[in-house]
Amino acid sequence: MSIDLQERLPVNGSLDLAARLRFLGAFLREPITVGSVWPSSPALAELILDKCDVPSRRLVAELGPGTGAFTGPILERISNPSRFLAVEISTHNVRELRRRFPGLELYRGSAAALPTYVRRPGEPNAKADCIISGLAWGNMRPETQATILNAIVCSLAPNGVFTTFAYAHARWFPTSRRFRRRLLATFARVETTPVLWRNLPPAYVYRCWQAGGR
Repeated sequence: MSIDLQERLPVNGSLDLAARLRFLGAFLREPITVGSVWPSSPALAELILDKCDVPSRRLVAELGPGTGAFTGPILERISNPSRFLAVEISTHNVRELRRRFPGLELYRGSAAALPTYVRRPGEPNAKADCIISGLAWGNMRPETQATILNAIVCSLAPNGVFTTFAYAHARWFPTSRRFRRRLLATFARVETTPVLWRNLPPAYVYRCWQAGGR
């Protein structure tokens, strides 16, 4: 669906303690998929959306929204007649997202299928000009990293921006180093922010631009 400013999707408040504990439970059940014991902080949401210029984007996609730490701020910034979609693989998180953001264009599935979700009847060549990711890249196998990153590149418009984050403690993990190398080899420009300590765990953000971007 496209977001109409006159009928904006409701945002049902911030995460309460029960929701945060459900997030912890999801991590304990699916540590490889969830990747963190606690939802991302508002400070990380601000950092990851900085330079995304969401209000000017025609199509914004979010991968791995979890329980919606970035989804709410994206909805607050999105403008008419932009389209915003989210892709989440966890059944528990999908349930929480639908509770918090009724009417959100939400797909339960793998981020590897992003090109399918971006396209829709009448828009076979649709591309996202902003893709925001909360995926646990450091937990992925190399082939999974490659498959999802390829889906992102195929779905991102020229001049588009892809932004994601990584945890500071995992910076030197082999999977994290491999992911950074993939970013540098794939995008025309890659920017890394300083570590944000006001997050659990501390994290930093990658901002990546397609060829021809800023």
